[in-house]
Amino acid sequence: MTTATTAPESRAAGARLAHVDALRGFALLGILIVNIGYLASAYHGTGLEDPGFASPRDNAVRWFVAVFFEAKFFLLFSFLFGYSFTLQLSSAERQGARFASRFLRRLAGLFTLGVLHVVLLFPGDILTTYAVLGLILLAVRRLRPRTAVRVAVALFAVTAAAYAVLALRVHAAGGSGVDPAAAAGAE
Repeated sequence: MTTATTAPESRAAGARLAHVDALRGFALLGILIVNIGYLASAYHGTGLEDPGFASPRDNAVRWFVAVFFEAKFFLLFSFLFGYSFTLQLSSAERQGARFASRFLRRLAGLFTLGVLHVVLLFPGDILTTYAVLGLILLAVRRLRPRTAVRVAVALFAVTAAAYAVLALRVHAAGGSGVDPAAAAGAE
């Protein structure tokens, strides 16, 4: 127990941080809530609305999930990926271990899990993307903070421009890019 006069006990070397694991589990639960409607529908990937989810209650649930869950839990999970990187880096420095080889093994495991996930469970896998981004994170870990901010701003601008071009092309093509009549005829 920690009081105002005593310092909190330092965690043992190699011990897991329960609050980080709890946040990671919370983020995964949120991601599951976002994806469960997609997974429950036989219409996913067709571009058509599922007629089984057309009631006012279904629309209210979709609105609730969109407002309170979509993008929030992916952001939390992404933050935890970066935070875990710093924790692993600090741990390797404390132990005098080589960080790069250890982190590359973890990224290889993450990539393998991602490939298995996308092949066996769900086509919307993010784990393989995290593994590739982890390689980039490893490569730029020694950048000075000012340089890192400049690179981040440049990457943000390039990404925003690419999404703007994509949106303009989709709009010029006539909307969502899915022809509902053609998709309905393929059933």
